[in-house]
Amino acid sequence: MTYSFQQATKENIKLRMALYGPPGCGKTYTALQLASILGKKIGLIDTEYGSSRKYANLFDFKSLELTKFGPSQYYNAIESAEESGFDYLIIDSLSHAWYAELDAVGSDVRNWARIRPIERQLWDKIISSSCHIIATMRSKIEYDFNTAEVGGKQKITSVRKIGTAPIQKEGSEYELDICGLLDDQNTLTISKSRCPEISNGIFPKPGKKFAELIQTWLSDDTPVNRNAFMPAINVPVNPVAQQPQVQKSQVQPELAAVASSNGHVSQIASTNGHVATAVETKPIANPQPNPNKPDNPAKAAFKALLAITQQQISKVIETSIELYGADESGTKPKFNSENMTAEQIKAVCEALMREWLGLKGYTAELAQNLIDISTSRYPGQYAAIAKDIANQLEF
Repeated sequence: MTYSFQQATKENIKLRMALYGPPGCGKTYTALQLASILGKKIGLIDTEYGSSRKYANLFDFKSLELTKFGPSQYYNAIESAEESGFDYLIIDSLSHAWYAELDAVGSDVRNWARIRPIERQLWDKIISSSCHIIATMRSKIEYDFNTAEVGGKQKITSVRKIGTAPIQKEGSEYELDICGLLDDQNTLTISKSRCPEISNGIFPKPGKKFAELIQTWLSDDTPVNRNAFMPAINVPVNPVAQQPQVQKSQVQPELAAVASSNGHVSQIASTNGHVATAVETKPIANPQPNPNKPDNPAKAAFKALLAITQQQISKVIETSIELYGADESGTKPKFNSENMTAEQIKAVCEALMREWLGLKGYTAELAQNLIDISTSRYPGQYAAIAKDIANQLEF
């Protein structure tokens, strides 16, 4: 069969945007404000028990209040919005669909196989909808404490809520055009964008000017400027969660080679589209390894785990020492990546994965089930095991 290629244009493209952040950051208000500037007929799917109606005197929109939050209910609500002819549809919030999916899976990970197709249908509907879509998502919350010395003692002077990753399936940013984190001052930090004009930008109280940038990008008659300036502002999406530097004296050269060939842990793209902080480690003796010499099994396993879980090389060292003890110096593992047995590699890798899954909120029992299921599929292949677990977590 012969396929025919067509000239690419922006005709009839639709916006797919997500706004996420902690409570009180203005997600609903900002979504309504942007939709009101960009569109004429606005619909809103309300999963917050009618909270959007508090803005009825500020914006002209119609709402549909859901009482059940499964992916199928969202799917039907989006279809109803399309039939109603809305220009812009706000989904406030999409996180409730994720909560419903987690509830449906429960403690039996085998239920993911039943939930995945339904969840995929919802995202396909969001992507293919005839409406422009702005979705809000709740985010995980951390707190930033400011302190001052009072009477010789440190006192907390203020507490600030900071949003981190959106509460949604991992990798959801890949489905969307624009993703942005709102802070408690209603400042929007763009974490992902297909619109070059706003990429990596910071927009306090996003309103008309911000909406005009999006409108220009959506326009089919925008001239192509191949020499356009591409902003490259490096903004840490989650300053609180950045990892401290590893002390150089703690890093063993043999294990440092696991993470990098140039003596540094590289920036690794996570499944949610953010970038991990670069952590400096002790340079190794040979910065240009022989490309024809493959990693030994331990290095290959740890390298895969570090890339997927975004853990530091120090975690491998700490876990190895915890399981098998240290050498005479007390700072290096008794068994390192050069002399580990297969069982020792397995124990360290599984301990690292259990900790990673625990940080993601999974109970010890469920984390072990995930590891056991993947280990039975890929005995001894830790790169494949880690990838399989990551795939299960993101459906």
